[in-house]
Amino acid sequence: MRKYFLIILAGLFIILGVKEVYAAQNVVVVIDPGHGGYDDDSSAFGAIYKDELYEKDVNLTTALALRDELVKYNNVEVYLTRTDDSRLSLEERVDYAVSVGADVMISCHYNASETHIFYGSEIFTSAFGNCYMTGNSLAQCIMERWEEDGLNSKGIKTRIGKKGNDYYGVIRLGKSMGLPVIIIEHGYLDNHIDYERLGTEADWERMGRLDATGIADYFGLSKDSVLDEVIPTVHVGEPEGRVEPDTSDPVDVTFEILESDFDNNVLTYEIGANEPDGKLMYYGVALGDPEKTQASDYADLILWDEGSSKMRGTIDIPTGYKGMITARVYNTYELYTDSETHEIDFKTTLEERAKKLQEEAEAARQRAKEKEEEAKRRELEKEIERQKEEERNALGDFFFFVGNGGESEKSREAKDKKELYTEILIAIILFVVLICLIIVRHRKKITKFLKNYDANDWDRY
Repeated sequence: MRKYFLIILAGLFIILGVKEVYAAQNVVVVIDPGHGGYDDDSSAFGAIYKDELYEKDVNLTTALALRDELVKYNNVEVYLTRTDDSRLSLEERVDYAVSVGADVMISCHYNASETHIFYGSEIFTSAFGNCYMTGNSLAQCIMERWEEDGLNSKGIKTRIGKKGNDYYGVIRLGKSMGLPVIIIEHGYLDNHIDYERLGTEADWERMGRLDATGIADYFGLSKDSVLDEVIPTVHVGEPEGRVEPDTSDPVDVTFEILESDFDNNVLTYEIGANEPDGKLMYYGVALGDPEKTQASDYADLILWDEGSSKMRGTIDIPTGYKGMITARVYNTYELYTDSETHEIDFKTTLEERAKKLQEEAEAARQRAKEKEEEAKRRELEKEIERQKEEERNALGDFFFFVGNGGESEKSREAKDKKELYTEILIAIILFVVLICLIIVRHRKKITKFLKNYDANDWDRY
């Protein structure tokens, strides 16, 4: 009876169209902290940075932070190939990822170069099929987070080995098992530019959180809600064949000197270049014979502006330098092309300028001396002329004195002025007396005129 009841109940559910409930889909992410262990093989340590800092330890710090952040999201299972300083072969790492059903595997690394001049972040993926498609799509989301944090992108790359397969073993093994594997190189801790941003444990943990956010971005994961189905948000098409890396050097490299500032020992230049198969990354300028210069002579390398075919810059020239100068342009694969070499001469120019300044100073002193001598000469001439004038005046006074009975010229002039003033005064007095006499003689007419004066009858008089 119970059996029939259950059958009837199931039928009712079907008839009523009760919605079927599915289990939420999860993606499986395996995090692989690169290197590890203490074998004699230096690959266990990875890159060795200053103050005995080992890459293997930095990788683990970032990987643990990545896991701790990624597990906060729904729809994801997270595994690590190692959680301590243990040594694993590449085969063991990939086998473990496959055993837990990994959808992707992220191998965490930090970079270094023999010359220590490079900086920037890069991600390597398989060059083949679905592993390239998934790896490149995932890498785009992680790289976007890195760039937002201020890191300099060297791109998402493939690299091919001598046999035509993927160069990196962990990527090659993953591809052979159908597992997309990417190697994320966060930055060059042997270069001060990246080290300033990535040199502390807090920085390594921050990078792990950025990695986790990028992974969540790719799968569309959420911390707040559970998805019925996980669908990647970025889709790169699956290539038909092998995706080739950029193996060509930059082309059309030119180097032009725009200005030589001899006062401040600064040279301004312009560099031109093209990269038809990839992307230009850095440029630098070095002094000396290009046959003898080292890569480190071009540091600090300067980032090439994306999309630009020419870059301008300046370089400080050592005082008195005379010799060669060359420009170098790198692409993202660290392949480079040198420009033509120029000869610059700050030494001869410096000597010439010093000589010219000395000559100008000597000429200025000579002009000042001549001016001073001219002023003295003129003053002396004035003094001589003044003395001669005094002598002439004295001699003239003497003869005038003798000719005027012992009266000097000045006394004579004073006497003449006095006589002139006396004559003028007498003339004025006589004129006043004359006017008074006229008034007295004609006083009656004048009185009558004044009494009967009418301005309108003026014509009668």
